[in-house]
Amino acid sequence: MSINIGENIKKLRNQKGVTQEKLAESLGVTPQAISRWESEAGYPAIEYLPDLAGFFGISVDELLGVKLSEREAKREEWYALIDHIEECGYNPTAINLLREAHAEFPGDRKLSLALAKALCSEWEEDNPDQAHLREAEKMLRDLFRQADDYDFRFACVRELAVLYKEAWKDEKGYEEVVKLLPRVSSCREVFVADFFNGATQKPEEISECVQALALRSVNLLRDYVAYSLPNGEETWDAKIRSLTRMIDFCELIAENVKEARAYEVNSCIAALHRYIATYYVAQGKKDETLISLGKMLESVKKALSASKEVKALHNIAWYFLRYFDHERYDPVRDDARFAAMEEEMKALAEG
Repeated sequence: MSINIGENIKKLRNQKGVTQEKLAESLGVTPQAISRWESEAGYPAIEYLPDLAGFFGISVDELLGVKLSEREAKREEWYALIDHIEECGYNPTAINLLREAHAEFPGDRKLSLALAKALCSEWEEDNPDQAHLREAEKMLRDLFRQADDYDFRFACVRELAVLYKEAWKDEKGYEEVVKLLPRVSSCREVFVADFFNGATQKPEEISECVQALALRSVNLLRDYVAYSLPNGEETWDAKIRSLTRMIDFCELIAENVKEARAYEVNSCIAALHRYIATYYVAQGKKDETLISLGKMLESVKKALSASKEVKALHNIAWYFLRYFDHERYDPVRDDARFAAMEEEMKALAEG
């Protein structure tokens, strides 16, 4: 029987998202030893096999390659289940299934993160299970410390931020979590924009950077205008003008990104129209309010049509539908146009 233990160690290490240095530290060997094992220039001594297997959450037989293909097939089944759960929503049954997956593959960070996210979803309940939330917090912090992949670490911080900000209303904890991330000056998009003015980048890479930087800037500017600037009847017209200019900017961005990526741009535009409708209804301008809500609806439809894949993962129509129930729209609720838009948004959300 052919034993490819070096190949298996490398594959398992990459799946767990750890460096050779971290694995070496856990076993009490040098990184060079791990490198030799993975390149098949040498094999680990027999006394290291139980520790290696334990580190990856598998048996020694599996570490040696016995039934590894069957185990990988099972892992892929769990991955498919994660996609299904994220599409359909979390519930107690989903949490139990993900616990089973985590128990079978305790070293798999993708399965661990999926379980943590499911536990985090408790915060949306009327009486969230605090034990679940605390368990999720510990898992996310452990995953953050163990992982070297930036995108994975970002996903952990995002879930932690929701816990502190939404579930526990802990502003201090939220601020500390956010500080785990680097500043914007350290991100790829800013680097591409600054380094040789992006001259060596491919057009699609520039397009990605433009969208990422532009939309984040618009979101920050939108919240600054809405919440940081003085708010009163005398400022509403000025705020509407600022928000309208942001929409013009977003539409310019939409013309310069791939159609599939227009999902996020149109979602941003929909939110801006919603903000404008808020100011119009406060001013008692019924027609302007309904026109803005109509534009919001059209932007949501454009966002959903931009990518069927995104639509399956996150239906933004549900997000915007909830605002129709807000009491601020009571002055226009009896209008047939309002009722028609609410029904159309509901159909989009359920479709």
